[in-house]
Amino acid sequence: MASKKFNYFSLLFLTLVALPIAQSTTMEARKSTGVNQFCTTASHKELCTKMVNDATNMHDATQNAILATLDLAKKIHFMSHLIEPAIATLEPISQESVRSTCKDNFENTIDDLETSLQALKDNDQGTLLTHLSASISSDCEDALKQFGVDNPLGKITVHLAKEVDNCLAVVQQI
Repeated sequence: MASKKFNYFSLLFLTLVALPIAQSTTMEARKSTGVNQFCTTASHKELCTKMVNDATNMHDATQNAILATLDLAKKIHFMSHLIEPAIATLEPISQESVRSTCKDNFENTIDDLETSLQALKDNDQGTLLTHLSASISSDCEDALKQFGVDNPLGKITVHLAKEVDNCLAVVQQI
């Protein structure tokens, strides 16, 4: 009789322990459904999956992610004129300072992403990581804040930072 009680107790215990684990695994599987294999460590998995564009190898996933990010960086650079109305009330010297800082920031981001692409082609992981990391720059945002100006490109630059973060996640896959 004691062995039957033990078996029932063991079965009940295992059920209570295994059920939450199985549910957790099922929930994780649902979360991962549709996530590209190179985006599993990304902070923004769905965005990353779109960025890598069905890549099936690490090189293509990295290249696609950087190209998507570069495309967004070029759009931001093209939209930089939207800063003008935001800084219109500043003194002319302050306007020029912000304008110059933002222009440099956007151009440097593009340059860093292009250098990252070249480093990928050259199989130079150190340069790739260095320039990807450098492409996340908030110099323009900081300059605007310094003068108490809201960034009219704030939402899109936050999105750019997410894309760069995803690029770094793809590159650093183990």
